Amino acid sequence: MDPKGYVIPVGEFEAGYERLLAPLAEAGTQLILIEPFLLPIDGGVEAGDALIGEEERRLWRTDLDPKIHAVRELAHKYGAHLRDADAMFAELAAKTWPEYWAADGVHPTPAGHAALAEAWLRLVA
Repeated sequence: MDPKGYVIPVGEFEAGYERLLAPLAEAGTQLILIEPFLLPIDGGVEAGDALIGEEERRLWRTDLDPKIHAVRELAHKYGAHLRDADAMFAELAAKTWPEYWAADGVHPTPAGHAALAEAWLRLVA
């Protein structure tokens, strides 16, 4: 859930994603999908005028899991490579701390971007 309380329903999320993928797949583009992710950071994070706390992030997690599943299904449907970013970041965070990879749990830090880039390169190499 975003600070204003709006959540994109999973069906709408999947349909919008598919509208982007279908013409690319039809053109023969090799697709690489990256799952959305959420890391369990400690404390609150400011987002504009809102403070996003543990309860909001718990709701985000509940909302995110079906969307991760939708991305996996779309990857399978379109024969795309898939980077399981949620699991990847959970594993990395267990070895360090979540904020190292995404200070707010959502947007990658430079280390998070580097981890995604390395993972992407492993998919295409």
